[in-house]
Amino acid sequence: MKKTMARLSCSKTTQNSYRTPCYSPDRRTKSGTILLIALLLFVPATGYSFDFGSMVDDVGSAVKSGVKTIERSADQILQKGDKRAVKKQQIENTAKSEPQETIKQSTADNNSKSQHVKTKSASPPVNSGGSIFSKDPINPDNPSAPVASFTAGDHIYGMLKASKPWKELNQNSNYIIVWLYIDGQQKVYKSVGLQRPELIAQDYFIIDVAPEPSHMSNYSDRDIIFPEKDGYKFGPELFTKYLSELPPGEHTFRLEVKAYNKIYASGEFSISGDDFSSYSKLLAGIKDSSGQQQKMPKVGKVDMALQNEMIALLKNGGWPDIRRLVIVDKDWWIDRVAGGDSAVESRHMEAAAAAQDTDGSFYFRHVTFHQPMLITGNWGKLELSNTGEKKALPEANVDK
Repeated sequence: MKKTMARLSCSKTTQNSYRTPCYSPDRRTKSGTILLIALLLFVPATGYSFDFGSMVDDVGSAVKSGVKTIERSADQILQKGDKRAVKKQQIENTAKSEPQETIKQSTADNNSKSQHVKTKSASPPVNSGGSIFSKDPINPDNPSAPVASFTAGDHIYGMLKASKPWKELNQNSNYIIVWLYIDGQQKVYKSVGLQRPELIAQDYFIIDVAPEPSHMSNYSDRDIIFPEKDGYKFGPELFTKYLSELPPGEHTFRLEVKAYNKIYASGEFSISGDDFSSYSKLLAGIKDSSGQQQKMPKVGKVDMALQNEMIALLKNGGWPDIRRLVIVDKDWWIDRVAGGDSAVESRHMEAAAAAQDTDGSFYFRHVTFHQPMLITGNWGKLELSNTGEKKALPEANVDK
């Protein structure tokens, strides 16, 4: 029995192994082995042809062998886990050590107020692409030195310059989208139409901010289309209005040309003063000058029969003396019931008509005409579907 008990001391080793953090053998294996040994102790030795002590030795060896096998398997699993942990740590360390990609963001996309809160830095703002602002009109072929800071009441002219022609940056689109930010807050953005090939072939855009009316370059070219907001044309009219509303202090004024969050050109300046009301008077002069430069939209299509039909509809609608009508669109636009390839509902075309008002002044309006699609597949009668607001037009420019 002493020999037997010595052999059974392996169970103590198994218990110690179970307590170690590296290995946890199944309790059921150990219990099954002890039960087998106990049963064999009560079986009469005479019923066997082999030595009981030898059998116990074999059982002990089997237990030890099983334990070692399980320990090796556990070690292999833990080693793999350790390798994965080490690999994960290496990846984390690599990510920390690699420089993060710097993404150029516009001030509109960053809500942090610290970006543009009343700039007072002595260093001038960084303007991408060579964009500049000046107190004098800018010659793109020989631009003057940039001005970074202005005082309330100064005349301000600008040029936004990109690294490449607009057609390359904007996928041949015949417009650029210009964004305005004041003190880091987005004020407005509009698509400015560039209707001549040479305009989108340029890598710059002249943009007046608060010009002397007689030196204003914007609004004189009909192929550069400035949309309106609240009755003010985008550009110097709207910009000067915003300047006139500024409270005393120092402010930042930023323009960007961008699309899909990519900034193609940008420029920024600071302006300070105790009173910005002088820009209200300048705004009146700019609007008057803009009105003097106003011309009819360019002709897109000539169809005298269709034009006469449009004029007749306008007269029936109560228009006074109509002096001229031009078709702005180059062709009809198709209107579908639900877009895509759905059924055709109608077609429309835009025109512009100039007339003399009851006070003797001249104006023009954009007008839209529709033709419904009939059940027969033919087009129905022409209808006046929309009339735009009046735009003052100098008599001298009616036929230009």
